[in-house]
Amino acid sequence: MKYSSNVIAAISLLSISFATSRFLDKKSNTDSSVFVSKKSFDALSTKLSSKTILEIADSICQEAGVPFELVYEIGKNESNWTYVKNTNGGSDFGDLQVIDQTYWYWYNRLDLKGGKTRKNYLKVGIYYLKYLHNKYGSWEKTRFAYGRGHWRECNTWTPLERKFMRKIDFSKYDAS
Repeated sequence: MKYSSNVIAAISLLSISFATSRFLDKKSNTDSSVFVSKKSFDALSTKLSSKTILEIADSICQEAGVPFELVYEIGKNESNWTYVKNTNGGSDFGDLQVIDQTYWYWYNRLDLKGGKTRKNYLKVGIYYLKYLHNKYGSWEKTRFAYGRGHWRECNTWTPLERKFMRKIDFSKYDAS
């Protein structure tokens, strides 16, 4: 039994090493033959992916005409800028937590390629925000609609929704 546990652990570590080396090849164009210790890899990976994904988001925001600072705050609120699946049973995914139905609609509308990639999720989320802002004319209404699917008057918000909306100072984005 001890032997099979060790074999399973070794196979798991090899799988993780392979996956992370492929990730580094794609994200940082480094030579995959260079050995990186786990501690160095974790520090390097976090630094590279965080900087890179925010630069990508900023570039898409500039292209779409959406305030990067707002998108940054939404990403902090939705996923803390980790490319994750919703753990509450929803189909939300990515840094901006886009649901599948919205993702595929905008993926096709924007003529994206490559399937469910981190960059595609960002592009979909940011262009969806732009669409909602064009529809509602306010970043506050846009943010609520983005998170809840439609606009409701603030007197109908739940305590969780009020807490969720207070995390962003919309006066920085919406003129009085």
